[in-house]
Amino acid sequence: MDNMIKVHYAPGPVVNMAFQQNKLVGLMTKRNRKLNGSVGGKYWFQPIRWGLPGQGSVDFATAMAATPNSSFAGFQVTRAHHYRRCLVDNETIEATATGDMDAFEPALDEFDRGLEAEANYLNFRAYRTKGGYIGRMTNSSFATAVMTLDDAAGTWAVRQGDILVLSVADGTSGAVRAGTLTVASVQRRAGTITFTGNISAGVAAAAQNDFVFLQKDYGFTDGFSISGLLDWLFDIDLTSTAFFGQDRSLEPEMLGGLRVDGTGGDPIHEVMIQMVVEADNLGAEPDVLFANPRALGSLSKQLEGKWVIMKAQEYGGREAEIGYKGWQVNLEGHEVTIMSDRMCPTKRMFALDIDAWTMFSAGTAPMFLFKRFQTIMKPAESADAYESRIGEYANISCAAPGHNVNAQLQ
Repeated sequence: MDNMIKVHYAPGPVVNMAFQQNKLVGLMTKRNRKLNGSVGGKYWFQPIRWGLPGQGSVDFATAMAATPNSSFAGFQVTRAHHYRRCLVDNETIEATATGDMDAFEPALDEFDRGLEAEANYLNFRAYRTKGGYIGRMTNSSFATAVMTLDDAAGTWAVRQGDILVLSVADGTSGAVRAGTLTVASVQRRAGTITFTGNISAGVAAAAQNDFVFLQKDYGFTDGFSISGLLDWLFDIDLTSTAFFGQDRSLEPEMLGGLRVDGTGGDPIHEVMIQMVVEADNLGAEPDVLFANPRALGSLSKQLEGKWVIMKAQEYGGREAEIGYKGWQVNLEGHEVTIMSDRMCPTKRMFALDIDAWTMFSAGTAPMFLFKRFQTIMKPAESADAYESRIGEYANISCAAPGHNVNAQLQ
C-alpha cells in the first residue's frame, strides 16, 4: 500500500483538495520552510514601511538640520495550532477486504473529507478574529433548544455532535460561562443551531448577545486561533495596545487597515465604490473583493462586468491546478474581482490587495501530522479502528494593512 498512499497524497493534490471551495486562503500566498526556506524559527517577522522621510522646509538650513527617516514597523506573528482526528473502524476495512472495493478505500475517502473539513475551518477563521468566536447569540429567551446567530455564516463552523460554549467576551480576554451545549443539528439557511437540550439547561447564565465558541477554542484561556481579517482590519480607532508586538496607533490606517460604514442602507454596489475610494485615497489598489453570497444578491444586474478565473496559490509561489470564478468589474477606474464565499460574514465585505496577504506555516496547512513517518494513518489506541491526525501550525500575516478595506453592512 505504501506506493499508492504516497502518490495519492502528493503535495499538489493535497493543496487542491483542501482549497477547492475555500477562496480566501486559496488565493493567499503560502510560505513554509520545506518548500522555499523562508519560514522557520519562533515566528514570522513582517516588516512594513508606513511613512516617508519628513521635516522638509523652504528654508535650507532648517531642512539640513533635520534628522528625517522613513517610518518602519514590524509584526512578530506567531503560529497558531489546530488539530482534527479522522477515524475509520476496522470492521469496515475488513468487510471491504475481499470485495470489489480496495480494502483501504473507505479510509482514504474519510481522510480526504477530514482534510477538506480542516481547510474549511482555516478559511472560516481567516475571516474572523484570533479570539475564536463563531458568532453571537441573538436569543432573548433560553428555555429553548434553538440558538439564533447574528451571522448565518457562523453556522459553517459547526457540525452535528460539536460542543459549544458561551462567553460575554470575544475570546481576547475573560473566560467562558459554566456549562456546555451539544449540537443536534444545524440549519444553515436560517442561521440557527439546535441542541440536544434547552440552552438554559446547558448554560444557566446564558445571555443575549453572548459570543459563541467551539469548546476549547476560547483564545484567551485555550490558545488563540489564526489571526483573521477582523484582527488586521479593525472596526474602531486603534489604541496603543500592541498587536503582535506592534503599536498600531502610530498610524491607524496604514497599520490597522481601512474601514467603511455601510450600515446606513446604501446599495451594495455603492458600498463597494466607497471601499475602493478609501483604498485609492491611500494609494492602494485592491484587486479582490470578498462577500457572502447573501450580500451579493442581484449585484450582477447592477454592475457591468465579466466572469474571470483567478488561480489558487500553492506553496513555493506556484499556481495551483484549481481556480475560482469571480465577477470582474470596474469600480472608480480599478479592476476588481468580486468573489462570493459562504464563509464570509453575511454583514461584511472585504476589499483586499491579495498579494499583501501570506499564510505561513511549519509544514503545509492543513497536513497529515504523521507524514514524516511516511504514512497518513495508524491503528487507534482507544478504538477498534484506524485513525489519521490532521492539523496545521500556521497563521496569516499582512504586509500592508492600509491597502485593505473592511466594510460593515446593514
